[in-house]
Amino acid sequence: MIEIERFAQAYKRHPALAERLFTAEEREELQGKPMRSWAGRFAAKEAVMKALGEGIGSLSWHDIAIRTDHRGQPQVMLTAKAQALAERRGGKLVRVSIAHQRTQAVAVAILSG
Repeated sequence: MIEIERFAQAYKRHPALAERLFTAEEREELQGKPMRSWAGRFAAKEAVMKALGEGIGSLSWHDIAIRTDHRGQPQVMLTAKAQALAERRGGKLVRVSIAHQRTQAVAVAILSG
């Protein structure tokens, strides 16, 4: 869970944050979307890291990408390194759900096998 305004302020102070946190494809997909969408994607990446049993720092933010399919559902894309962690934990697939409300974005990730 993340406060949308807190994420927006961090992004405003450090515009390079987008490149650090999101892949080029994610940034392209998020271009022109409200800050709640950006914050939701960030929350989803953090939730995936936790589902993989890793803290921030063990994986790069670019090891996990959250993209949307043709129906707008979030899809988790893992690099080989992140996929190997998933498999070591007994899973193969990570699903994520993202929700927003006025002030916060929240995401839940589930590792299934």
